Amino acid sequence: MKQRELIETVQQHHPTMGEVEIRKLLNRASDDYCAKTELIKNTYKQNTTAGQRYYKIHDDILKIVELHIDDVIVPRMIGKPIIDDDEIASTNTLATPTTANNERYWYIDHGRVGVVEKTTNAITRDDKTSDYQSIAEALEMRIYAVSKAPHLSELNNNDDGNSYDIPAQFHEGVAYRVIGLSYLVPANFNAEASATFLSMYNQTIKDGKKFARNQYRTTGYVAPQDF
Repeated sequence: MKQRELIETVQQHHPTMGEVEIRKLLNRASDDYCAKTELIKNTYKQNTTAGQRYYKIHDDILKIVELHIDDVIVPRMIGKPIIDDDEIASTNTLATPTTANNERYWYIDHGRVGVVEKTTNAITRDDKTSDYQSIAEALEMRIYAVSKAPHLSELNNNDDGNSYDIPAQFHEGVAYRVIGLSYLVPANFNAEASATFLSMYNQTIKDGKKFARNQYRTTGYVAPQDF
């Protein structure tokens, strides 16, 4: 369904709602749907920098499934190294490693992905020793992730607008959530109608999960900016 059709579907139940308001609610509903179904999977590509530990996670990423460096799967670390190397938050950063190690790990820290290499007694600070250093080479890093669908953009004149990059049979479910939640607004309050549409929305989530397990949607490569 194109954007205009989705908006008109909502307006059949809430005729006083404008396009801008509905589009914002549809985009929020789409984010919720993608998070709950894990229907959209994308690949995000960027290069590492020697001595840089942290890399920005693209805003559309909901969950990292796998991280590859130089075409090799990198395991996720539980927790994080005892000694950090934060190029943004600290002015006392560590020196760039001179020796690389192929035993690498990744972890999440404050909305960023950290990449480290295992080594022996690499770093000492305040009588503490860490066996992990920041990555020592510039290599290609690919992140395979569950992500959001691109948002609907502003309509132009008689244009029907763009559509969500999810299978067409689930588009109407996004509108169900907007309709159901809008029936909880005091001016339009109707508990029975709200429950009906939210139940319909929840059914599309179940259907979307089944679809995702068998045939997920991908949209190619995205190259996000480093921080």
